[in-house]
Amino acid sequence: MEIAHDPQPVYRQARFTDLTDIAAIEAEVFHEPYLYLMLRQLFELHGSAWLVAELEGAVIGYALVLEKDGKALLFTFAVARSRQGRTYGRALLEAALSRCRELGAREMSLTVRPDNLAASNLFKRVGFVFRAHDDRYFGPGEPRDVFFHPLRD
Repeated sequence: MEIAHDPQPVYRQARFTDLTDIAAIEAEVFHEPYLYLMLRQLFELHGSAWLVAELEGAVIGYALVLEKDGKALLFTFAVARSRQGRTYGRALLEAALSRCRELGAREMSLTVRPDNLAASNLFKRVGFVFRAHDDRYFGPGEPRDVFFHPLRD
């Protein structure tokens, strides 16, 4: 008897044509999503820094990692709600960490809303460590927890 396996995504560099799917996921997942025009400008400047998870021809997740002088920032990251909880986010994060290692980054940092326990737990499972809590990270009423992941021994 054969055991059925879920199809696995391809993790690849994003293309301009992926932006519509990225914007749709952004709007679905975040309370205050980046607008398409912002995503478009980020793509113009940092197109090679975007990774996507593609499953059966559709983008189901994305990560934008900005790196400079050995420090990397997970600028934005999301997986479509219908695809969460299936390890796709973990694999996408691991692909982003691998890319940062290839670039020579020493660590990756990220911020997450303190009430986003699912994301915080995912980041911890992948090896991110809590660094600080900032009640005003993005201004009044916009707290964030800051995490980091060392990339070199």
